[in-house]
Amino acid sequence: MRVFRTRHARASNRQEAIQLFCCEELKRRGLDGVEIERPIRGAYRIKKWDVGRLAGDEPTLGISCKSIISNHGGTVPNRVDDLLGEAANVHRVFPRAVLGYLFMMGRVDESVATKKKTKKLGGMTPARLSQLQAEGDEWFERLVASVYRASGRTDPDDYPEKFEVVSCSQVDFMTEPYEVVVHEGGASPDVFFDRLVEIHEERFG
Repeated sequence: MRVFRTRHARASNRQEAIQLFCCEELKRRGLDGVEIERPIRGAYRIKKWDVGRLAGDEPTLGISCKSIISNHGGTVPNRVDDLLGEAANVHRVFPRAVLGYLFMMGRVDESVATKKKTKKLGGMTPARLSQLQAEGDEWFERLVASVYRASGRTDPDDYPEKFEVVSCSQVDFMTEPYEVVVHEGGASPDVFFDRLVEIHEERFG
């Protein structure tokens, strides 16, 4: 978690630890053949999924790992748009594909602009921290409200833009140890992987 946080947002290996974690969890549940950075063909383009599994040319499983550490206000709307496009691209060609969305968001915005404003206001005082945490909570609620509406796809005939399973977590990097909160009503990481494997078994045996 610490390594992930400190890597640059555009670093090619930023998600590697999370991707490998996903593979380990799936294999621990008996699902082999999963790989990281797996290209999957869709209706509109070929895209590398963070974790993927293919049977011949057909993708049977894909996991999109996404995160927001900074610039919450500018990034949240884009994440929702990306979410819908990712699933639809694959499901329009391969409706049986089991897709998961694993999301993590830092509670406090760590953008340069926020840090400059905090410095201008006198540093990270308890009041300033409380304000930033409240703002982060609001953005997290906005995102998961949209994300969960695009989850719960239980049948290949369901809407293609929906994911089969979604898990959204919020991490407060300002605490020691880090405080992790899984959004109520959503799947914890353990339930997330359990459900993906269950649906995969139902559709592909």
